[in-house]
Amino acid sequence: MSEYQYYEWQTIDRPLTAREQSAVNELSSHMDTVTSTQAIVTYSWGDFKHDPQKVLLDYFDAFLYDSNFGWRRLIFRLPKSLVELTTFQPYLLEDRIILEDHGKYFTLELQINDDADFFEWVESENILGQLTPLREQLLQGDMRALYLIWLKAIASENNSEGTKFEPPVPAGLKKLNASLQALAEFFEIDPHLISAAADTSGQITSTPQPDLESAIQKLSADERDSHLLQILRGEPGAVLSLKKHLTELAGAKAASRAQPTRTTDELFGQAKRIQQEEERKAREEAKRKKIQRLEKLASNEDTFWAHVENLLTEKRAKTYDEATSLLAELKDMAKYKQREANFAKRFKLIVEKFGKSVALMDRFRRVGLT
Repeated sequence: MSEYQYYEWQTIDRPLTAREQSAVNELSSHMDTVTSTQAIVTYSWGDFKHDPQKVLLDYFDAFLYDSNFGWRRLIFRLPKSLVELTTFQPYLLEDRIILEDHGKYFTLELQINDDADFFEWVESENILGQLTPLREQLLQGDMRALYLIWLKAIASENNSEGTKFEPPVPAGLKKLNASLQALAEFFEIDPHLISAAADTSGQITSTPQPDLESAIQKLSADERDSHLLQILRGEPGAVLSLKKHLTELAGAKAASRAQPTRTTDELFGQAKRIQQEEERKAREEAKRKKIQRLEKLASNEDTFWAHVENLLTEKRAKTYDEATSLLAELKDMAKYKQREANFAKRFKLIVEKFGKSVALMDRFRRVGLT
């Protein structure tokens, strides 16, 4: 299978102009899609010849990279004025969760390279659209996306760099929204590890909405004019910037986060216990369903034997498969109900009647009937 690489950029704060669309389209002869809000390029051989992060900084607000050899990236362009560094910093990891200063903007890069030993075909279209809401959530102080990538990173490292303590645990990990669930699926984050992490994650509490009308009255004339011009010009993050300013004036407080208390070893251990408990419940449920099925077979045994004969009479591959599967279940039922002698007697009659078929007898052998 050939190499596959997928690059996608999207705007969030404003659409591209016609001139910008033309400039983006000229970046590669492989461009599949260029619109006022999106650009997509794919490669089966070769690479994109430009720095995807620079393209993001010049034109877009979000970038996604996917490949069939284990490397995945998600990058957001964030207006610097909206980023609370102290909120982001506890989650940053070298080569995994990276915040870089680029003048008016920060870039936040989430990157995982699993170094896959085999190529797997990937379908990446429509994924970035599911992930773009994360940008506003992060700018509003919801750090769940960064915490989830931190979980993936420590699992990928397999704790090779020694025991670490987890960063502050955001509220709301027990119930992920659609964009966070898409993030977990895209980066293939272990759901058992997420469940373990969620043990100390509180619920997202609804806080009273700040009195924005009163806060507006506190804006100076210069501040009102500045915010209005930013919005009219379509400047990145203009609306969010105004909301943030008004919230501060209204005196709203940011939600507190739980302080780190667990080590990575404790998280991995809890995830393993959760997985084992799920597997135990799954085995019990499978056993319960099997017993239920065997009881049904036992209570209508003659009917099922007659159905086997009807299926075999049709002499088709599909009916041979169905009859063989049903006979295997009847054998299990006979063992469960201690009717093995009766099964042997009736199965012998089946073989005498239909055993000339080599294909049928081969099926019987494969499932252990003969």
